[in-house]
Amino acid sequence: MAASPDTLIVGLDVGSSKIAMVAAERDGEGKLSYVNGSYRLSYGVRNGVVVDIADVAACIEGALSDLEGRTGRRISSACVAVGGPHVQGQYTRGKMAPMGRDIGDEDVARAIGDARASLSLPENREIIHEIPRAYLVDGQPGVHDPHGMAGYELEVEVHYATGLSTTISNLAKCVGQARLTPDMLVAAPLASAEAVRPADERACVVVADIGAETTGLAIYADGAAWSSAVLPVGGADITRDIVSQLKLPWAGAEDLKLRYGQCTPGDDEYELVEMPPSAGFDGFVPRAELTAVIRRRAAALAQAVAVPLHEARGAGLDPEALILTGGSADLLGLDELLARACELPVSRGVPRGIRGLPAGLERPIFATAAGLVLWYAHYAPYGDGFASNRRFAPLPGLVAGVKKLFRVVLP
Repeated sequence: MAASPDTLIVGLDVGSSKIAMVAAERDGEGKLSYVNGSYRLSYGVRNGVVVDIADVAACIEGALSDLEGRTGRRISSACVAVGGPHVQGQYTRGKMAPMGRDIGDEDVARAIGDARASLSLPENREIIHEIPRAYLVDGQPGVHDPHGMAGYELEVEVHYATGLSTTISNLAKCVGQARLTPDMLVAAPLASAEAVRPADERACVVVADIGAETTGLAIYADGAAWSSAVLPVGGADITRDIVSQLKLPWAGAEDLKLRYGQCTPGDDEYELVEMPPSAGFDGFVPRAELTAVIRRRAAALAQAVAVPLHEARGAGLDPEALILTGGSADLLGLDELLARACELPVSRGVPRGIRGLPAGLERPIFATAAGLVLWYAHYAPYGDGFASNRRFAPLPGLVAGVKKLFRVVLP
């Protein structure tokens, strides 16, 4: 992508069930306006990970051709989400000694470099993001930006989102074979959160992106990503149980879930619901039976999401709200199950921050693609190599191999 502020920015979300692309224009003031988008069913992705390069490349190229046809513009690059349970987060601490003088860019970079040096990663994993989440100056916590402060010791806590090198490489191959350059890779949980988290940076919030086969989880505190991970649970687990319990083909079970699915019994629990044509036969099923199947699996999903939240509380964090997004977020009653399991108020988040986004895209299922556009707009390289709103100098060693792909070091 060119560095000019009016560049067309494209987000590409390669999910287990769908390929979604969103294109937006950035004006001279840095504001984003929707241009167009495309959506294709996804083949060749399991649990958020590429299992068939040819199939995935073909799906991406199909979505790209649709988008180019609608915009009338040639698109050569995109900001791409990295998903799947291989995406995990961890944190380390680093420090350096300014010896009483004012803290500058180099001091912050050296403290972060010290944290990176202490990071223990297997050879088959690589850093996707390196995000300072907290600073301490002379042991004093709660410092948001240490620049200009005098101190004898600077400490930093850094959150790392990492992924399997080969899995990331396979995703990059698919994008390349679809005649796109992956200008930037973004961990999917952070991309989704970028689109839906509140503007109030003081809030401590959790964003759960519930997809078909995975759930991305991002916890934010004081405006910074405190942790991120991808859990191996999603809406397809519910469909799988309907297939097993009601002896239906996959398409019939999915249609039944989308038409009549709910996690809690309602006034209509004794109703008989008609089998969809995709079931392959005529008949009815008690809504109460369908609800019971869905509820069991949805409750297991809620418990899986609750575990990292309980761990965060044990580390001293106090989450205030849980925001749901992703294709499975609209399942009726799922918010109630999650509210009980996580002991938090729950709301559904839709993409924001892009002007003119049509109603069809203002849905949780498109949060990741929209979030990628927002992420690129906020953190992409400009002429000096990094976004103009960065608060300190870039760190070395983040560009190499697939490694030529841009890995973001955030302020």
